[in-house]
Amino acid sequence: MRSFRRKLMLGISLLVLIFILLFLVIPYLIAGPPTPLFHVRNHDAGVHELRVEIYDLENNSLLDKTYEISAGEEVYRPKPFRFRVPGFEVVDYTFKFTLDNMSTETYQTNIQPWNTVEVELYSEYAEGQPLSIGEITV
Repeated sequence: MRSFRRKLMLGISLLVLIFILLFLVIPYLIAGPPTPLFHVRNHDAGVHELRVEIYDLENNSLLDKTYEISAGEEVYRPKPFRFRVPGFEVVDYTFKFTLDNMSTETYQTNIQPWNTVEVELYSEYAEGQPLSIGEITV
């Protein structure tokens, strides 16, 4: 009876280890570490104030922070732990970016370990638009 319990516990432990390897470790080895939650680049010659707000579907705030971004500066925010684990949480979030309290753009996406919302301030290819928002997935 004791030998059976030991074999059962060893089998369960082996299954848990295989599960962790398949769903947590191997994706990190293939795709690398998780990307940032968002990444902002200022292509303009001046300093800008950018307010970043992130909400879930029920309008609960995940983040509300204001950044002062100098010319040529880049700002990023690491993902919270729950977004670093593949498949742990798949819910759409709304990103709201307000530039200098004048221009506001929103972007909606689900947050995965290897996608990042990219924001370009006054980039050359954004004719007439101070904010250019997109998404990069590794």
